Amino acid sequence: MNIAGELLGEVTFAAIGFLLLVGAIQRWSWLVDPPDEAWPYYSQALLKKILGSADAVRAFTIFTGVSFIAVSVVMLVHTLWQALQ
Repeated sequence: MNIAGELLGEVTFAAIGFLLLVGAIQRWSWLVDPPDEAWPYYSQALLKKILGSADAVRAFTIFTGVSFIAVSVVMLVHTLWQALQ
């Protein structure tokens, strides 16, 4: 893959992490407190059913967002490092 494609993927990955982080911090209800009836087809509702509370879902969503951003930064540094060599 060319460098532009890799950079686009890394920026997209970081943007998803950023949206997860902002949504969890702002307590977007569809993200951190979904309806219990949605558990068969919505992963956040299943997570709420397993963990038992919206606060646990919020913490997991924050962790996931930060992880996406961290992995994106590592991938970005790696791509730029390879491009410079």
